[in-house]
Amino acid sequence: MSQSLDITKYALELLELSKKFLAEDGTLDPTAFIISNWGEPLLRPIDLEGEERKTDSLQKIIHEAQETGALAIITIFVARSQPFGHEQFEEETYLWGEFQEGDAPRSILMTVSGPAISSWAVSVPFREENGHVSFSSKEEMADGVVLNLLPGWASGKISPS
Repeated sequence: MSQSLDITKYALELLELSKKFLAEDGTLDPTAFIISNWGEPLLRPIDLEGEERKTDSLQKIIHEAQETGALAIITIFVARSQPFGHEQFEEETYLWGEFQEGDAPRSILMTVSGPAISSWAVSVPFREENGHVSFSSKEEMADGVVLNLLPGWASGKISPS
């Protein structure tokens, strides 16, 4: 089995565990998993409280991944999304956390990126009702989407393998 298939399989296992934790605990801590050839993955919290703290937190994770020669970084967190339909999304005018303020749909978002692999993302939409979490089918991101979560780490079009 190839390295990217192993990372993909591991990422999907983490996604399933994340669904379980969210259903049981009602919350999910934003986490990065630094994957290397040696030993167990390194788990690091991601601070998503504001643009500056998010940037600082992710820069530290990127630095550690680069210093350790990591193969990939897997991130998992709860996100909100906004369907834009035919509207054009203007990244320059978007403010970090803007969707959190509204009632945009929520999902568990998992990203996988690395210097030698194609970036990939999977979203699992969910609803909470009367203390129960209901998950929809997972959605893999389409070709042509670029991950900007970890600038300076790896870039590329999203691909499932």
